[in-house]
Amino acid sequence: MKTILKCAFFINLFVSFSVLNAATIPLADALQQKKITCNFKGNEKSTHYLEPILMEFTNLGNAPISLQIKSGDMFIPTDATYQNIVTTENKLIALKANSKLTVPLKGMCTESSNSSGNGKTTYTYQPNTNEKLIKLASFIAEHKYQTATAQHAVWALMNNEDVNNIYGADSTEERQLRKCVATITGKTFEVISKDYKTNYYAPPKQKVGGKFEYNIVVPKDVQIAMFNTNGILVRELFNQKNVAAGNHQFSFEYDASVYTEDVYYFKLIAANNVVVSTKWDAKSMRDKFKQKIQNRN
Repeated sequence: MKTILKCAFFINLFVSFSVLNAATIPLADALQQKKITCNFKGNEKSTHYLEPILMEFTNLGNAPISLQIKSGDMFIPTDATYQNIVTTENKLIALKANSKLTVPLKGMCTESSNSSGNGKTTYTYQPNTNEKLIKLASFIAEHKYQTATAQHAVWALMNNEDVNNIYGADSTEERQLRKCVATITGKTFEVISKDYKTNYYAPPKQKVGGKFEYNIVVPKDVQIAMFNTNGILVRELFNQKNVAAGNHQFSFEYDASVYTEDVYYFKLIAANNVVVSTKWDAKSMRDKFKQKIQNRN
């Protein structure tokens, strides 16, 4: 029995070693040379600024292969009403011979006016030619800023917005992303007074909110974010790193005088996955409040 176990261990080690030492090839070349087949679709368990793409690969060859995706590469939806996604990580995908593999990919939306992708959204892959976007995506990848703040940075760059529109829970991250976008665009970096829309810590004037209860099995980063009916990030409302395991109650609030749409969605995100999502009928709440005031009069 001991001999068999040693033999099995040797075989597994050999397979792993072979995959890790497979020839590395850019994804575009692997597709052109028909070494693989692949499907790219939206990741319904994530948001458009965390891990928005699910990649399904099949290695058609009899030898292992390692695929390379660079930060700044693009994933374009086949339906133009959905968001383009820029890759914000450098990723190597190791495929065994004649094998299949599905992996998520970190990225950010580059079109703030288009709808967020979902599990039915399909994409095509293409290298990027926008040097400014490549620089920002590489900066995000290098610093591992896979956050709502970085998403605001991508939008600020792509929409030619003021760098002060880049804001978030971490003041250091916020400032570094502002400086990065200012440098890339050649704009003067100057912090101006912030209103509620550009200040994570500004107190709401008309406060409304709620809470999530959630059990965490192992320590995780947790966020609560607010989205519109198209699945586009409106505002991050809660951000806490390395939340301890156990039962937790997470509260959130926003300024109803600033965000006045009829419907929002609030999502509890743990370790890049949406674990709870709730629909918020703001119009119904406003109507009930008005009726209550009228009844008093």
